[in-house]
Amino acid sequence: MLYTRKHSVFSSLKASLKSALNLRFNSWLARRIPKHSQQVINHRNIFIIPTRFGAGLMVFMLLLFLLGTNYQNNVIILISYLLVSFFVVVLLHSFFNLSGLKFQANSALQGFVGDKVYFPLNVSSKKERFNISFSFDQVLNDVNSSEVDNILSANESYNNQPNEVTLTEVAKGDNNIRVPYRICKRGEYSLGRLLIISEFGFGLFKTWTRLDFAQHVTAFPKPVANVWLDKEQSVAGEDVENNTQSYQDSFQPGQDEFHQLQHYKLGEPLSRVAWKHVARGQGWFTKQYQQALSGKLQLDFSQLPAGTVEQRLSWLSYAIKDCSEKQIPFSLKLAEHTVEYDHSAQHTLKCLTALARY
Repeated sequence: MLYTRKHSVFSSLKASLKSALNLRFNSWLARRIPKHSQQVINHRNIFIIPTRFGAGLMVFMLLLFLLGTNYQNNVIILISYLLVSFFVVVLLHSFFNLSGLKFQANSALQGFVGDKVYFPLNVSSKKERFNISFSFDQVLNDVNSSEVDNILSANESYNNQPNEVTLTEVAKGDNNIRVPYRICKRGEYSLGRLLIISEFGFGLFKTWTRLDFAQHVTAFPKPVANVWLDKEQSVAGEDVENNTQSYQDSFQPGQDEFHQLQHYKLGEPLSRVAWKHVARGQGWFTKQYQQALSGKLQLDFSQLPAGTVEQRLSWLSYAIKDCSEKQIPFSLKLAEHTVEYDHSAQHTLKCLTALARY
């Protein structure tokens, strides 16, 4: 019991210390590497630290030097000097492998919670570069850890697809890459910093930087199907049960779409006669058309069944997506925001954005 309490206190202190250090480091990064859609890697934003292999080589060189000076062995001292020279040369190669890269990014990200989207990035180089990895430094402090686990476990593609993109060779000129990004929480927020790492040069050094391209993410609620009965919505002037899994189109005779052929009746207009069938000797038929009724569906947040805010937003997200796919005009009514009837792609995006900002 006492051990568990001490362990929990130690864990909370460790988490608080880590959070404070991350906050101070991020504030320093914001001053050192400001946000901008265009970024250039240079000596001001490149960081270099030895890898485990590099740190081991440093210890080995130090031991060789101490051994050579202790026994006054010039051969061992010469070997240690050669290793130090090699170490410095690799350090410079690691630096120049990233230095001078130019980046251009002008696209914000949009998607549903639980989706993996890809951030387009243009990389310009005046020479060939090697072994560079790109990944997002995603901070999920605002999201419950159990909620993130549920999202990741529900979407198996997260486990099957890499969360970074690695270029073994960056060609001279312009290169277009797509960096994966996981959407784990709803809302509008900053895209965060892109982590660029290279271990080029015998794996002795990790050369890295974190760039912020001043872009944002619009994360729509994850679509979740739900059927709520006893909730009436008006569709084409009639009361229809609001079922987010299925919307049925109604049709009436009209001039819009071809429906079927029927035997010709005396008095019907000759313009509707299927003359091809008459010419083939298949008989006299007339073309029958149908016209879809302009059904309208009202999506009202206050009329949804009992549930949490996120659950109800997910139901609305599913209904909006379903209406958009089936070209059903719909309106959206939130607490202090109303979007009138429409079924265009812009209307769908406007409604989903309203859910993300709710």
